[in-house]
Amino acid sequence: MITTLSTDALGACVALYVDIFNAPPWNESWKAEDAAQRLGDFLATPRAHGVFSRDSDGELLGFAVGHLERSGVDDHFLLKEMCVRPSRQREGHGTRLLGALAKHLEGVRHWYLLTARDSDASAFYERNGFRPAGRMGVFVRP
Repeated sequence: MITTLSTDALGACVALYVDIFNAPPWNESWKAEDAAQRLGDFLATPRAHGVFSRDSDGELLGFAVGHLERSGVDDHFLLKEMCVRPSRQREGHGTRLLGALAKHLEGVRHWYLLTARDSDASAFYERNGFRPAGRMGVFVRP
């Protein structure tokens, strides 16, 4: 069951986020309080939209959150984070989360996100209609 993401579901999302991004292939070092700050900030961003799904037993399967940004006369959607429980990946849950967001954001044609190149995540997004940006690059400092 896919539902609109609210602060009520953030605790479960934080736990899933920490589990996923601290494990391979990401191997990051998230603490729950930092992940809570990050996800809470995303959800508090003006024009934020998110969804989450649970199985029939109430276990969180995944979530997706981002926000709309105006670009000229159009809105673009920046997908900030998306997670699906690893044991439930490749069952269509991520695709359904994207579909639920698309339905909620009907009329928004341009979406973008950042993810690791040549990864399972990038392959997933490509299967769901995303492509590498032709003109844009990611720059970091330092």
